[in-house]
Amino acid sequence: MRSTRYSVIIANRRTGVVRRFTLSLRSLAVVALVVCTIPVLMALGAARKAAWQRAALEAELVALRDENGTIRAATGALTSQISSLQTVVEDLSQLSPSADERTAMARLPRAVQQQALGGLSPAAARQALAGPTMPPDPMGVVRQMLSVLETRLETARPRLERRAALARATPAIWPALGALSSGFGARRDPFTAAASMHPGLDLDVDLGAPVHVTADGVIKDARYHPEYGNLVIVSHGFGIETRYAHLSRHAVRPGLSVTRGQIVGYAGSTGRSTGTHLHYEVWIDGRAVNPLQYLVARDASS
Repeated sequence: MRSTRYSVIIANRRTGVVRRFTLSLRSLAVVALVVCTIPVLMALGAARKAAWQRAALEAELVALRDENGTIRAATGALTSQISSLQTVVEDLSQLSPSADERTAMARLPRAVQQQALGGLSPAAARQALAGPTMPPDPMGVVRQMLSVLETRLETARPRLERRAALARATPAIWPALGALSSGFGARRDPFTAAASMHPGLDLDVDLGAPVHVTADGVIKDARYHPEYGNLVIVSHGFGIETRYAHLSRHAVRPGLSVTRGQIVGYAGSTGRSTGTHLHYEVWIDGRAVNPLQYLVARDASS
């Protein structure tokens, strides 16, 4: 059976040209099918592309959530590390000597000051001076830098602690409030009028006035001495020793730890004395030195 055929005529009105196209029913059906299929394929492609984009966005969202969790954990670790570092800094800041202590320490013999310096072991020095390695992420770089800083602070701690100990051991305050009646050095003996060496200071104070220890230390002796009368000797470490003589009575006993400003006795006129006063001495490495050069503050609160 002969298939039905259709003609399509296209005429150009301006030129008068006429074109004729003859198509079978099958060809028209194919064309119609193609025309109808293209939008469907386009819709399917768009849907597939949207699905791919959605899957990519979901994967990116999961990655961002994981990264956010990692950053949160790293931030928490950094916060904890910074808090720890702040604690170290605050602890070390407490070791800083006061201005009065630094002034008194600067007047100590060089050999005594050297005892508070110290140094690092080779391993500690290498660790303190080592630069940070290169961690794979910026957070790692920050953590490494904080770790290095904390290590350097910790390696400095022993030296700062010894410096603070020397500051506390330096006799930096007046042992009592009173006029200076006799200084350190050569003078006439009040009993014989002969030239003699006065190894300390005499302070004119009232009977029973409190006498304060001038630096932290340990009571080495608290006894009666034929010349010094009631005597308190305090060992401060670093070869430093102070003595408080002619007391009316002691307020401490041997072996007791004392802190600067604590009362160790009360002024009197015991032993070889012509009247109520406090005799005060400072000894460094077994030699009496002039206490006046170290008395930079009136009391422990200055």
